[in-house]
Amino acid sequence: MTDLTDIQAVYRTYFAEAAQAEQNRKPADGLFGIGKKPADDPCHDRFPAALESALQTFAAQKPASGEVRAVLSLIYRMPAEHREPLSVYWMLNAVCGLTQPLIPLLEPADAAALLTQYDADCPRRERLPVQKQIARALKNAGRT
Repeated sequence: MTDLTDIQAVYRTYFAEAAQAEQNRKPADGLFGIGKKPADDPCHDRFPAALESALQTFAAQKPASGEVRAVLSLIYRMPAEHREPLSVYWMLNAVCGLTQPLIPLLEPADAAALLTQYDADCPRRERLPVQKQIARALKNAGRT
């Protein structure tokens, strides 16, 4: 059974592994294409796979709208709360796309409230294409 605490655990593991990759970084790593950059660490590949698996398990349990809102709220807030290091920030933005199958599980009131939070955490001028799709999906789910 997967719930919010399991999703949070996926994030905690990723943050710990990414911090370790940053800590292991040598001053010249990545300079002139020599050495490994922290962004090359395998944790950046494991994280989206682990999150996708957890989200699929969560969706299969037919969660209530409030539970879905809590999980999506956590995921959508992460990029705003973790802007450094950049390798983590971009990954946190990218994995937001994994949430799209959960949006139809929201009741209109939860979708509208989540969109309000999303607009605050992810201003329109900063949105990537996947974030624009999420905002559109939330807006549509809030109308139904």
